[in-house]
Amino acid sequence: MNFEHFERGYLLPKGCKNLIDVINIRGKLQAMAFPRPASGPPDQLPQMKGDLLVPEHATVRELAALLGKAPGKIIADAMQLGVFATVNQSLRFATISQIASKYGYTAKKTA
Repeated sequence: MNFEHFERGYLLPKGCKNLIDVINIRGKLQAMAFPRPASGPPDQLPQMKGDLLVPEHATVRELAALLGKAPGKIIADAMQLGVFATVNQSLRFATISQIASKYGYTAKKTA
């Protein structure tokens, strides 16, 4: 008995000998369909813009106003740091400092 499903590679596309060939072909097709943007290295720090004077516990809305960004963007940045906050919720200074450094500012506490 010679069944088709007993043959090696009966499910592989034409021109492929094994699954590695399929993965390589899909990778090449995906790279052609979705080219990577030509940008600088991802670990490059933003240019420092100066100091940002903030209270120890500022709300998301206050921080957004100081940075000139939308509150939703600040919430998204806080979520990347593992902090889930609303617009009127206050953030700790450590979180404020990390978000400010992302935009090129050095956060300093007001007296």
